[in-house]
Amino acid sequence: MSTEPENDPRSGTDRRDEPTSPWAAFRRLGRRMKHRRAAEHRGHYYVDRFSQVTFVWIMALLFLTVADGVITLNLLDGNCQEMNPLMQYLLSKGQGAFFLGKYALTVVGLPVLLVFKNHYLFGTRFRVGYLIPLFVGLYAVLLSYQLVLLNRLFAG
Repeated sequence: MSTEPENDPRSGTDRRDEPTSPWAAFRRLGRRMKHRRAAEHRGHYYVDRFSQVTFVWIMALLFLTVADGVITLNLLDGNCQEMNPLMQYLLSKGQGAFFLGKYALTVVGLPVLLVFKNHYLFGTRFRVGYLIPLFVGLYAVLLSYQLVLLNRLFAG
């Protein structure tokens, strides 16, 4: 006689018998968006999903990256110079290479920030995930400066 009830959800096959598919990262099946226990809060932990706020920060960062590229090209038309040596090199290869390189450098770093977003930096209370809004803020300051330069360049 079995001691397990017939409707026990554990009576089926064990999901851990099959390896996780590489495509599982793209499914919306994961449920973990934050730590489960208070003791995990201070440690390093990973999540399955990210909040909508994080998605908005990422989209803002990508938008500001493209906007920076467009404004940079307008400033270069007004005889300004690119100060970043890597971007200067990409500009020498053409506008397409410049945009592709600028966007690729941003997109390559984002998964690293997302995977480790709940890790503390250098034993401080500053999490890796806090860098994303910080980068958005820095881009906003940069774009403000570029718009001032653009206004001075073409207004005077």
